[in-house]
Amino acid sequence: MIDKPTILVVDDEKAIRDGCERLLTAKGYLVVTAEDGRKALDILEKTPVDIMLLDLKMPGIAGEEVLEIVRENYPHIPVIIITGHGTLDTAVECMKRGAYDFVAKPFQVDQFLLTINRAADKIRLEQQTLLLQEENIRNLYDITLEKSRLKTIINCMANGVMVTNRNMEVVLHNPALMRLLGILHEAANPFPIHEIIDNQELIQTISCIHSGESMENEFISQEIRIGDKTLRAISGPAFGVDRHVFLIVVGAVTVLEDITAFKKLDQMKSGFVNMVAHELRSPLASIRQINNVLIEGLAGEMNERQGDLIERGNRKIDALLELINDLLDVAKIEAGRLVERRTPTDIAPIIMDTVELMKPRAEEKGVRLQIRCGELGPVQTDPKRME
Repeated sequence: MIDKPTILVVDDEKAIRDGCERLLTAKGYLVVTAEDGRKALDILEKTPVDIMLLDLKMPGIAGEEVLEIVRENYPHIPVIIITGHGTLDTAVECMKRGAYDFVAKPFQVDQFLLTINRAADKIRLEQQTLLLQEENIRNLYDITLEKSRLKTIINCMANGVMVTNRNMEVVLHNPALMRLLGILHEAANPFPIHEIIDNQELIQTISCIHSGESMENEFISQEIRIGDKTLRAISGPAFGVDRHVFLIVVGAVTVLEDITAFKKLDQMKSGFVNMVAHELRSPLASIRQINNVLIEGLAGEMNERQGDLIERGNRKIDALLELINDLLDVAKIEAGRLVERRTPTDIAPIIMDTVELMKPRAEEKGVRLQIRCGELGPVQTDPKRME
């Protein structure tokens, strides 16, 4: 952007050159003068010039010829014709050939400066336009590059990606999405979401995101069935700005992940836990029953030392049975089959029984347990789960 435009004054009259130089220099312009067309062309080759004042009637190269050379080699320079009354028609003809404007001799200062200032404003506007065009080209290039980079990243993802707009149209998707959905043909964006998704629960979730019913920045995770596959769908809002520069929801982004194998592993794990738990619980229960037979003396008299050892063994068995029950409960929770039967329960006896159960173990560690239960009142709970 130029701060002080450089003006080349070309006139064979020294008084005109000097007068223009004084007047324009006082207004902040840089002025270069030439007495004929040849010198003017030499100056243009060596010195950057922004505006040219050109007299038509000069010795040597005529002003019309200089104008043609300038328009051909320096089209960015506005040329203002200096003309006398007798050459007014010629000046008009020069404007048809590309001159910016003309001023007639003798000069009227206000009109002369107005013409010069208009030419300077034209240069500034052209330079601003050029800068904006260059910036626009850079921005378009950056946007194109970013879109290409984003498309490459999305297409390389193993999970399916789907972007929808507020019209429930898919505006962006990757090949992994079509593979997960079992769609063999490629679809051109945009297209209605129901062409590839028939799961109403997922469609309803995306619709809620579009309408703004979900919380801002909230991601919704759900499991859906597509054919024989189990997919985890994670959906969230995509934001943009409206004409008032307010942040609004313009669409939704959904990522689909195939978790069929993980679901099978969970089922296998639950089955394994159930099998191990049942296989362990039966022999442990049998061992405890045998120990009870020994303690009751049905297999012969035992001394105090032997009875104490068997009691300790029973406590270890009870701890293992408790662990097995916990494993079974975990398996039931994961399978969604854990049933609680809540009833009004006095928890004081449960607390006292638990303390009595833990006392021997605490005494082995040198810890003394004490309990004081007041009127706790009934609690709505499952007694078996509290033990």
